Amino acid sequence: MSLDPNDSQTPVSNRMEPVMNVGKQCALYLGVVAALAGGVAFFGPFDHVPAVAQEQTSLPLEGEFDMAAPLDAAEGAPKDIAVFYVTGKAAEKMWAAFPMEPVQDECVGRFSKYGNGIVCYGANGDGSPTEEPYECSFGIDMKNQTLTLPHDC
Repeated sequence: MSLDPNDSQTPVSNRMEPVMNVGKQCALYLGVVAALAGGVAFFGPFDHVPAVAQEQTSLPLEGEFDMAAPLDAAEGAPKDIAVFYVTGKAAEKMWAAFPMEPVQDECVGRFSKYGNGIVCYGANGDGSPTEEPYECSFGIDMKNQTLTLPHDC
């Protein structure tokens, strides 16, 4: 048995040839994938409208923020509920997006829409003007990452 690597009868040279071919094939495939990815990255942005040309739909938020303890918590409990009070155009859009019919809220005397820890208030039930035509509030329980009512009646 010969150990000369140039000898075609050498078992070492016969075992290495398929490995070298696979390596060359992988290099070829990776080169093709890289070329395709480069083409997509280069030509991809041309099919999108620039952000400045798109209609601006976001609104600045108006309202208040606070941290509060859960509604059923004992005095001195940690304040781990992030409370958001949204007013203005954003609250009006939230009101309009609620799919349910408004109901008279006896606690505040206004029409309200409520669902899953979010409540939005609309017009006064008696028809008188409100300070804020639309208001929405919700709380985020920071421990459980869930929506929760920030206040009760």
